[in-house]
Amino acid sequence: MSTLALGQAFGCVPHRWSAEGIALSPVIHHEPRINVEHAHEAAFVTMMLDGVYTEKAGLRRFRFEQFTTLFHAASIDHQDFIGGSGVRLLIFEFQPDLIDAGQLRGLRDLSGSRAAWDMLALYRSAASIEPLEFESRSMSLVAAITSVKTPRDLPSVQRARDYLHANFRSAVTMRDVARAAAVHPVYLGQAFHRQLGETIADYVKRLRVRAAAEQLSRTRTPIAEIAFDLGFCDQSHFQRVFKKFCRVTPAEFRASLF
Repeated sequence: MSTLALGQAFGCVPHRWSAEGIALSPVIHHEPRINVEHAHEAAFVTMMLDGVYTEKAGLRRFRFEQFTTLFHAASIDHQDFIGGSGVRLLIFEFQPDLIDAGQLRGLRDLSGSRAAWDMLALYRSAASIEPLEFESRSMSLVAAITSVKTPRDLPSVQRARDYLHANFRSAVTMRDVARAAAVHPVYLGQAFHRQLGETIADYVKRLRVRAAAEQLSRTRTPIAEIAFDLGFCDQSHFQRVFKKFCRVTPAEFRASLF
């Protein structure tokens, strides 16, 4: 099995920005393919910009949607499956010695998080900023990535997450989620926050923001309609939540799309 060094990737890499121990690269596959099982010597984050893409790591399989963002600790064996007409990925890599290795374990879903949107913003501005600013923002990004907790395999929390992924567009309640998880609502709220470092309400907001970003990038659907479809109280509430995570309004995000 092969191990890729920092900056190496399967596929076409049209640009790469780097500093010592850090690399940021778009990676493009123009046609379907299955990459051989491999690992990376650096920790890395993959965000799918568009296309069809699935990852397999051990017994776990992750089907990416647009802006799905997944952190991988260094040396995790995995395999990539590219479908359809290909895929466009954004990959941010950093050497484990930049931070306490105890913070860099396993896989973490960063989709819709502040770290994910900061990574996308860094990509959009990388060509126009000074090397020191790129390095400084990259270090801040590493800190944000490693602050997200790695969930333990707690069955009740996993059942709650599965329910939320299937129902985040609806007006879910704690009792709904607790019933799906088969535990008491108070216990679930405590366990969820302890395991994931965020409340169920914030987790739902994160899922909604990622889905909103996908709609903003792929459709011309009015912003008010997107807000309604994704379960926000109104357009004003949607704009506040979206800007909290993405640092820009939905309209600004749509206008800046690459």
